Amino acid sequence: MSPDRIVSLCPSITETLVEIGAAERLVAATRYCTRPRGVLRGLARVGGTKDPDVGAIVALRPDLVLANEEENRLEDVEKLRAAGVAVDVTFPRRVRDVPGDVRKWGRRLEGESEARAEALAARIEQEHRALEAEPPSATFRYAYWIWMDPWMTVSDDTYVADLLRLAGGVNVFGADAERYPTGSPQESLARGAEVLFFPDEPYAFRRARHEDLMARIFGLSRKRLFVPGDDLCWHGFRTIEGLRRVREMRAQLAPGG
Repeated sequence: MSPDRIVSLCPSITETLVEIGAAERLVAATRYCTRPRGVLRGLARVGGTKDPDVGAIVALRPDLVLANEEENRLEDVEKLRAAGVAVDVTFPRRVRDVPGDVRKWGRRLEGESEARAEALAARIEQEHRALEAEPPSATFRYAYWIWMDPWMTVSDDTYVADLLRLAGGVNVFGADAERYPTGSPQESLARGAEVLFFPDEPYAFRRARHEDLMARIFGLSRKRLFVPGDDLCWHGFRTIEGLRRVREMRAQLAPGG
């Protein structure tokens, strides 16, 4: 039976559910679920992605809770399941994984949502295929910093690294065994990083606040890009925006760009 009461524990999933027409079925989400802007006012909040209020969720008697293996904790998922709550967990590591997740949500929701999910999945596949079929004109070596003190970055076993690969990016920390390795600015430069990415989440890197500091740390000869983290890390509907930014990066980071 199609679920009428849904709780989402992942911001990118929440945004995607709204986009495929399931907003009225959402009975709660996390405090970090902010997109689409202005649509979720008044929606019940059940804590954060790492510290959801399991008791509050159970009390809402949802038909389905949607979670993400990376954003949410296994112990919370297990508590919900032990309480008899159905939980669907996804974990896309590559852009190519996203359409299948979107279709799965659509099939569970049925009706108009299934049709809209199919349309969104097909659009993602089309944009992805076009980029794969048209290699970038140049490559660049990069580090994508997600935290400072300690400095943390991403390996190639991440969704964001797969997006940046499509832009021509070669991750200087790509082969690291940890998905989110610690490193240092000096190490990234020693590995040949030419471009340094500073997203505004999970760490709130801001050009106005951090530009001068990063110039002193990394030097003026390296390109420093302050980017919206949700466009490059959120998957689902936001993947469309991520692929658009890939095209922008290809032009921006090409020789003479």
